[in-house]
Amino acid sequence: MKFRPSEIEHPIKMYIRRDLGITVEQFGKIAGIPQSTLATWIKRERRVEKLPIDFYSSLATVSEKKIEEVFQELVKWQQSYDRYKQERLQLIENEKPLFALAAEEGATIYRIYRGRKEETLLLEPAKALRKAVDKLDGETFIQAMIEIYGKVAQPMPTWLAQTFSNKAQIKEVGQAFYNELLIKG
Repeated sequence: MKFRPSEIEHPIKMYIRRDLGITVEQFGKIAGIPQSTLATWIKRERRVEKLPIDFYSSLATVSEKKIEEVFQELVKWQQSYDRYKQERLQLIENEKPLFALAAEEGATIYRIYRGRKEETLLLEPAKALRKAVDKLDGETFIQAMIEIYGKVAQPMPTWLAQTFSNKAQIKEVGQAFYNELLIKG
């Protein structure tokens, strides 16, 4: 049961999709369990130990296994799911906020320009960046960033390039980056 973290979902879904090879909806029809009931259990992240015995009985019938086997397999899926959620929480806690990443990146780019004695080349793209941030304009934002990075032949970080489609991130990232370029620079 080794899967990439992005493939881990609630144990009910994992068992039905992976072990039975059918959709949750198909299982609901076969087992006579309303789709809404299954969806509620999944949405509320109901633990497998708390599911009714009728559910295990239905899984056992469809999978042609003993209830004990089905339960043990679901417990393994629950453990994988719990591990995945814990790892995801730790990953999120260890990540820096976008504002801090953008500020560091802006400072790095400014130092590159300053080291080449080309700070004046930042003026026009920085104005465009400011305008993009003020208007929350993703297209102008990415164009300004391409110009800023292109003039010093530096690769733009993926997280920064992905920002242009999210207005809240344009404001947060753009402002931090701009501050480092011009205000502190």
